[in-house]
Amino acid sequence: MQDDKRLSDFHYAAQVSFWLLKPIGAWPLKQQATTMEIIIHNLSIVIATFFQLFLIIPWIICIITAKWSIYEILRTACPLIFSITVFLRYLLLLFHRDEIRSCIDRIVEDWRNAAMIEDRKIMLANAKSGRFFGIISVAFMFGSGIPYICMPLVLPPVVTEDNVTIRSLPDPSELIFLDVQVSPIYEVVYALESISCCTLYTVFCGICSLTAKFVTHACGQFEILIYFFEELIDGGNRNKGTIDQRISTAVTHHLRILRFVSDIDKIFNEICLAEFINASCNICLLGYYVIMDWNNQESMLQIFVYFVAFVSITFNIYIFCYIGEQLVDRCQKIGTKCYMIEWYRLPQNKARDLIFPMIMSNYPVELTAGKMVTMTISSFSDILKTSMAYFNLLREVVSRENI
Repeated sequence: MQDDKRLSDFHYAAQVSFWLLKPIGAWPLKQQATTMEIIIHNLSIVIATFFQLFLIIPWIICIITAKWSIYEILRTACPLIFSITVFLRYLLLLFHRDEIRSCIDRIVEDWRNAAMIEDRKIMLANAKSGRFFGIISVAFMFGSGIPYICMPLVLPPVVTEDNVTIRSLPDPSELIFLDVQVSPIYEVVYALESISCCTLYTVFCGICSLTAKFVTHACGQFEILIYFFEELIDGGNRNKGTIDQRISTAVTHHLRILRFVSDIDKIFNEICLAEFINASCNICLLGYYVIMDWNNQESMLQIFVYFVAFVSITFNIYIFCYIGEQLVDRCQKIGTKCYMIEWYRLPQNKARDLIFPMIMSNYPVELTAGKMVTMTISSFSDILKTSMAYFNLLREVVSRENI
């Protein structure tokens, strides 16, 4: 009964990530999966991949065949960069599914080992933080994505110089052998693009939710580890036995968490790099769209959609940087706690054993973007500054071209 309760806590913590990633085949299968589960899982991957490629490939063909100007390419660069980077992140999720399954198994084990009510409360508090980040990401992404999909239905159609009416799609599309302006091809393509966009939004939010879930769980384990070190001198309910056993328990638990975080970084460092590139480019481009459309007195719906997308992309990269900052902070606190306990009451040869956790805390494990940039609040500030620099350069180039 107690084990069922702990597993229900795990399902509560992972619920948002499961709902988002399971339909697209990105949630790893359990070890003893049935044949039917494997078939459904693989079919989900094929369908999700088809919808994402259906959006990207005809879009690129349209840009090439239509010979767009620089300005026209800029106007669609933001959603195209978003689509490509999200698809790459989806492929990376599939590539690392064995590591993801291993991390999920370790999280399940941590929930099963949470014998203390206080430990369970700490883990639940961190799980709620992970759920909150996932839910907010869904709200912002679909809050800007659904109006973006519906925008061609609301805005007036485009009329060319030859008095030909062009019916817009959520994203540009060229099928080569088929005319997308002719019914019912237009309606079919519109429906498929709408599903494709929702698939991309699901991948985007699922990755954010899963990252937040893993990192906040690691943060919770660091908080619990602090109590292991507090009970190291005199013992306690968490850390029992002789002094050697208590030191061994604390150090072993510390190394287990460090390995877990190292695996998280292995899974997400390329994904974070794609998110870093996506955010740097699209914060700049979306800000450009909002200002240019406002100056040109375009539709308020269009400006609203771009603005909410701007907030969504900004908030999403902030989530990555914020949880990365929390991870570094919790890791460093272990070294501080080792020093603050009454280590001087230990025998001299035992006190030396605490040097290793203190040294390890001076080199905290981090969430990185391609092993090049640490995802912290400082990095978030750098992304904003870089995006604004790109924005000023872009505005200057376009204004000179118009002159």
